Amino acid sequence: MEEQEFNAAVSRLIRQARARAGVTQEYLGRQAGLSRGSITNIEAGTQTPPLYRLARIAAALNMPTAELLPPLVPDETADLSARHAAGVSAVWAQAAELRGGHGEG
Repeated sequence: MEEQEFNAAVSRLIRQARARAGVTQEYLGRQAGLSRGSITNIEAGTQTPPLYRLARIAAALNMPTAELLPPLVPDETADLSARHAAGVSAVWAQAAELRGGHGEG
């Protein structure tokens, strides 16, 4: 998966999660400390949220950050920038730790 595809998938997952939560872009933005315009741009794929904003969006939607990331095989992070690859790896590690703590595999 290329970086552009990855970012588009993140945008789609955020939009879908917000719709499932039944909240507006305005509400999500307020809860995540962002403007409605930023949420609009993120969902449209014209703005990629840094990891700390992605985590804030996930918290505002009351869900784990990892659920806003598309599945990747760890080797595919080589196509991502170092910053994104490190962030994805960190979220994977946290998700694996959480799954391990709940007996899920």
